[in-house]
Amino acid sequence: MSSYLVVLIVMILLMLREKKVKPTRMWILPILLIGITCTSILSSDKLSPRSYMLYFICLTIGIGIGIWRGKLEKIRVHERGIVTTQSSIAGVIVFLGILMLRLLAVKWGKEHAVISLTNALMFIPLGSVCARRFIIYRRYKQLTG
Repeated sequence: MSSYLVVLIVMILLMLREKKVKPTRMWILPILLIGITCTSILSSDKLSPRSYMLYFICLTIGIGIGIWRGKLEKIRVHERGIVTTQSSIAGVIVFLGILMLRLLAVKWGKEHAVISLTNALMFIPLGSVCARRFIIYRRYKQLTG
């Protein structure tokens, strides 16, 4: 449990610092999340129309959260034309809430065998990260012309 706490503190510190926007690298994390999510779904034995509906609902929720988090981002253009972004406190709290929800579902899923729910909850961070990066990219393009 202490290792989770250390990772959580490091993640919070990284999210709150100001970072340079690099459009060529900002799509690496969403692609990795897509790969992890697809691997998790394909390894699941029971895929039903109900689970696909749950995936779609969680993805939609994640996209909505990502748009909201993207609009909360502080984006600045410095004197030399460097564009930086910084997460807001509210965005970090939302991210931590999603992370805790996923951890609770995994713990509950071990006891109650709700594997499709834990797989579906992977779509919330996926949608959130992709939508947030898209909003940041769009704002970056507006600022740089």
